[in-house]
Amino acid sequence: MDYNNNQNPGQWDRWNSNSSQNSYYNQPTHSPHKGRGFEYAAFICGLVSISFTCSGFFSLPVGALGILFALLTYRKGKKMQQLSKAGLWLSCTGILFTLILVVISFATITANMKDENFRNMINTMYEQILGVDFEEFMESAYGVSYEE
Repeated sequence: MDYNNNQNPGQWDRWNSNSSQNSYYNQPTHSPHKGRGFEYAAFICGLVSISFTCSGFFSLPVGALGILFALLTYRKGKKMQQLSKAGLWLSCTGILFTLILVVISFATITANMKDENFRNMINTMYEQILGVDFEEFMESAYGVSYEE
């Protein structure tokens, strides 16, 4: 039998997008997972964003990429897939937790710098690590001296 014969193109030309409804034995012509790269990327970025929340600012760009990938999966007139929704939710949660953690950390350190025992502990750590106390480090690095 000649497969290039165009007598019945829908039956033998099963990779043609026009014949996807009439494929041979009604087999799917395209992989069901094809084109889902952004969904997987959004979900993985969301997981990484949640996982690295305590690492500081690394979670912010990864979470932003997760949000971007999730939004790129949205098509007009179609619903967003569950994997994309999960990636979007995880990315937003990771960014939110990171921002809360950073704000609390800065507020706590600023409040604790007024305590003399805490300042002595910070000075001791800076002297052991850098060879200068905290006030000298701040003045040399940023030109700011910490005064009460």
